[in-house]
Amino acid sequence: MIIDRYLVREVLHTFLAVLVVLLLIFMGRYFALYLADASAGEISGEIVAEMLFLRTITSLSVMLPFSLFVAVLLAFGRLYKDSEMTAMAACGIGPARVLTTVSLIALVCSVLVTGLSFWGTPWAHEKALQVREQAQSGTAFEAVAAGQFNKIGSGDQVFYVESLSDDKTRLRNVFIQVRRADGQMDIFSARSGYQQVDPVTGVRYLVLVEGYRYQGLPGSVNFKIHQYEKSAVRLQELEAAPLRRTHWAIPSSDLWGSARLSDQAELQWRFAMPLATVLLAVLAVLLSRTSPRQGRFAKLFIAILVFVTYYNSLGVAMSWVQRGVVSPAVGLWWVHVLLLMLVVVLGVRYWGARWLWSRLLRREPASVGR
Repeated sequence: MIIDRYLVREVLHTFLAVLVVLLLIFMGRYFALYLADASAGEISGEIVAEMLFLRTITSLSVMLPFSLFVAVLLAFGRLYKDSEMTAMAACGIGPARVLTTVSLIALVCSVLVTGLSFWGTPWAHEKALQVREQAQSGTAFEAVAAGQFNKIGSGDQVFYVESLSDDKTRLRNVFIQVRRADGQMDIFSARSGYQQVDPVTGVRYLVLVEGYRYQGLPGSVNFKIHQYEKSAVRLQELEAAPLRRTHWAIPSSDLWGSARLSDQAELQWRFAMPLATVLLAVLAVLLSRTSPRQGRFAKLFIAILVFVTYYNSLGVAMSWVQRGVVSPAVGLWWVHVLLLMLVVVLGVRYWGARWLWSRLLRREPASVGR
């Protein structure tokens, strides 16, 4: 039990470290992308954190198997480097016990991946689509950011606001350019402004206070200039784009029994991630077998190459099922079979063949003595 707890602790500590690093890299990348979208006015800045959280959930079903795969490889690589595995073998801790301990860790992780793959990921994809749809509804002005020019919708309205309140109802130093259907341009500048809703029609207006209005055709000197105490500009109402439900967002209950090839491919993909968790963890034990001179990172590149090949093969197999190139009966299963064959070959190479050879050497002297 002490050895088992030691192995579990080594793997879990490395697993958490690898997972945290991957999460930081992933979240940093998508945080920058969502901030860029918010700066461009494509999404509201208020939903950046929520979108990042949902996007992280969708990635965990792939990130967890990979993190465990690398963690087992690095943890056992260190044990081989420090000759601890040799000491354990001398104490009677054989390959079967090591594989049993790692398999139990992989099974627990596989249960978590199953929940994410079948329920968490579809929910997160659906929720992300709903958040985007809600963010697109309302007025165009809700996407305006202070201190920069903001192109709204098709570009018919361009806003610049030096500062605005948190609820975006009060503004200071406002510039608005409105392109009309006849090609004329309306340009407004104002010291301040606020939003107002017509109680009868429900239409929203931006009321500008103390400013100027310029009307005319670009390139022409015939411009009209008006000074005003108050002027109102109607805010464009954004029509929410219809919610397009991708296969990632389909609930797992809707996939069962479906005759559509895309649904069958998606269902097999959701089975693939929990199965990959166990297979990759066992494979990592075999790949981690090194000599003390090689070091714990000796086979890291090979392991990552195996994972990338395996993951991309799953994607190709899924595409083949969706397009009808491969029967759903074959589906993605052949990729798992190939990985299982690799596990068996390495297992025979590292343990089975040596064990058989040692048995033959033991029997040889007895036969000679006769």
